[in-house]
Amino acid sequence: MASPTQPAATPGTQDLASRIYVELVGRSFLRVENAAVFKPDPAELAKLSFQLAETFRKAEKAANAAAGPQNVGYNVELADMARWDK
Repeated sequence: MASPTQPAATPGTQDLASRIYVELVGRSFLRVENAAVFKPDPAELAKLSFQLAETFRKAEKAANAAAGPQNVGYNVELADMARWDK
């Protein structure tokens, strides 16, 4: 049984994920006796970075939608604007 494939990430999500990844790797990097040690697996950090980026973009979209105009569906006709000049 084939596993479902994930859709390709958008360029904005890829950029955000790479920034998150760099931050996570920088925070998880340990230096022990002149050797670099990554406490979590870097591949798992990459997966986590994409999940965090996608979640952030969804929350950002919801916040932008909530901040937008709330009276959607109000229809201004040309005759309405003509009355403003009177």
